[in-house]
Amino acid sequence: MKLRISIIIFSFLMLVSAAQAQTYSNKMDSLVNPFRVKQADKAFDNMAYAKSIRRYEPLYQKGYLADSIKPKLAQAYLKVQETEKAEEVYASVNADYLVGEDLFFFAQALKYNGKYAEADTYMAKYLINNAEDSRALKQNNALPVIEKILSEERYLVEPVDFNSSQSDFGAFVVDDHVVFSSAREVDVVIRREYAWKETPYLNIFTSKIKDGGHGKAQLLSTQLKSMYHDGPVSVNTERTELFITRNTFNNLIGKKGVDGTNHLNLMVASKQIDGTWGKPVDLPFNDVSHSTGHGFITKDGQRLYFASDREEGLGGSDIWYVNRTSNGWSEPINMGDEVNTEGDEMFPFVDADGKLYFASNGHLGLGGLDLFVASERKGSYRVHNMGYPINSEKDDFSLFLMDDGINGYFASNRSGGKGDDDIYRFKILNAVSFKKHFKSKLIDKNTRQIIANTPVLLKNPAGDIIAELMSDAEGMVASELPLEMAELSLVVNAVDYYPYANVIDVSEDVDEHEMELIPLPVYGIYGNVFLLPDMTAIPEVNVLMVPAQGEQKRITSNEDGTFKTRLEPDMEYDLVFTKKEFFTKRLTYSTMGRDTGYVNVNEFVELELEKAEVGKSIEIEILYDLGKWNIREDAATELNDMVQFLQDNPTIKIELGSHTDARGSASSNQVLSQKRAESAVAYMLERGIDKSRIQAKGYGETRLKNKCADGVRCSELEHQANRRSEVTIIAM
Repeated sequence: MKLRISIIIFSFLMLVSAAQAQTYSNKMDSLVNPFRVKQADKAFDNMAYAKSIRRYEPLYQKGYLADSIKPKLAQAYLKVQETEKAEEVYASVNADYLVGEDLFFFAQALKYNGKYAEADTYMAKYLINNAEDSRALKQNNALPVIEKILSEERYLVEPVDFNSSQSDFGAFVVDDHVVFSSAREVDVVIRREYAWKETPYLNIFTSKIKDGGHGKAQLLSTQLKSMYHDGPVSVNTERTELFITRNTFNNLIGKKGVDGTNHLNLMVASKQIDGTWGKPVDLPFNDVSHSTGHGFITKDGQRLYFASDREEGLGGSDIWYVNRTSNGWSEPINMGDEVNTEGDEMFPFVDADGKLYFASNGHLGLGGLDLFVASERKGSYRVHNMGYPINSEKDDFSLFLMDDGINGYFASNRSGGKGDDDIYRFKILNAVSFKKHFKSKLIDKNTRQIIANTPVLLKNPAGDIIAELMSDAEGMVASELPLEMAELSLVVNAVDYYPYANVIDVSEDVDEHEMELIPLPVYGIYGNVFLLPDMTAIPEVNVLMVPAQGEQKRITSNEDGTFKTRLEPDMEYDLVFTKKEFFTKRLTYSTMGRDTGYVNVNEFVELELEKAEVGKSIEIEILYDLGKWNIREDAATELNDMVQFLQDNPTIKIELGSHTDARGSASSNQVLSQKRAESAVAYMLERGIDKSRIQAKGYGETRLKNKCADGVRCSELEHQANRRSEVTIIAM
């Protein structure tokens, strides 16, 4: 008993001790956590994002990180491309604290993760209080544009074989080598890391281009290697100048600007007599308080493009250029707000045609940095997203295009790569066009129905035809127009419509336009032919229109069973529908007393054909005078249809059976029905049907359809139901 009491007391004391310890731990956390947050903030402010994550993350996991601080952790995740974690943290922030730039960055994180519809929601919220932000204006309601971009595969893309597990980017082809920047290890004794992501600093490497691949990557030059970032580079056509991006430093110590940041500078190295590169020297337009880098020298060597976040820019990093003069370099010139945004534009490249390529997260893209191309005309630039799959939801940047204008290199941190950033080769399949887009739909002004398969002429202001188009099944026409064109003439001459001519404004892309054609006062019918009993459409049915006066007209229904034809006013018609291996269908239709326009005949008649099969019977209406068997003129119509049916189906054999009602003697009815059947058969034989294909059979009153046998009182209508002719297929 004493032992049990001792155990209970001991257990109680242990629980009390644990509770006291937890209380003590909580008190310590409450004292220490503010210091931990301060240390994390310091790392974040110093752009040591990997370190800041290590300090923020435990506080976030334990629920100690305030909503006002969480966006810093989320942004740090964005900076090191851990976008899923960034999204998770942003989503955990109370709506009262998710404001301003945090809404914009949350939208960016969602785009990084391919969640474009959700990204649009948060971008719209950001715009409420930031209506002038050029980034947000360009990227608002992005989903329809993104879906359009993703619908076209414009490139073949594959990773190069010299990528490493670290960051590789900035490919630039020099003769038969690819020169590029890489954070792969080169010093095994001293490892120096870039605080942003705690990865090695960049150096310049080269790899020889071989058939089907590349050689082993090697350091380009020890003269171009510093203690911090080196690269990317651009080399002039004569191979005498190499422009390199490099951190500012004095010996082993980074040189920081007045804001405490170790900025990037653009430098140039000259080729020495012995073929090696000399020591890089600063270019005169570097800004000690801002970064300048990503230089690209044009083929003629007279203009140097670069990226810089200097104060005179529009936002983050902008594209600038300087011109070479007799006195050196001109003052930097900003590319303007058609190219630059409040976001980041960087990695400029200019091809042989003068088109500017660059990376941007400010223009509308698929996520992160996208590659864009800009074409200049009369001092104005038109910018296009380069499309898919050279762009992805991740960062895509540092493009180099070969002289053939088709092949090239770029870098991306997309999934499936070997390292952080990887270099990819690409081949252009369908280049982005710098012409204006024109789309229009051809419709009936009264009914709003689509007008398909109709020619449309496009004319310039001088009246010259620049395109001859045909509306598609949706009534659409589309074309590309010269950028300088401001007006376009549209000309349509469609059957059953008044001529259409209109001049429209095409100073911008035209994606929503309608050509409304006014119908002529015509009479006609349209409809669908269906199969009994499942009511599926029957294609290629012959439709014969037999007017009371005038010439017959024949058309064939479309693959979907639809047909449309014009008719004469104030006219009675027989409409005959025939198709091989189907029974013929005959209808009557009149345009007398009807309004103009096309009428859907399915609304008032049954347009169903029955499949012809052995053993199947159909009734045909052959009228005879009382006690007679000669073929009357009004009976010939049905027999003519049967003649056509047999001509269309030369392998089919039929029995033509004739039936009477039960009035009169059975023997006389039998004789009468046989003569009537033979008379009908003779009519068809006279019109070319072989006698081996038709049998005449009189059934008299032996196959009544109802109760009206001898001695049963029935109405005339009931007796009439028994007086009939039937065609039965006996062979095919």
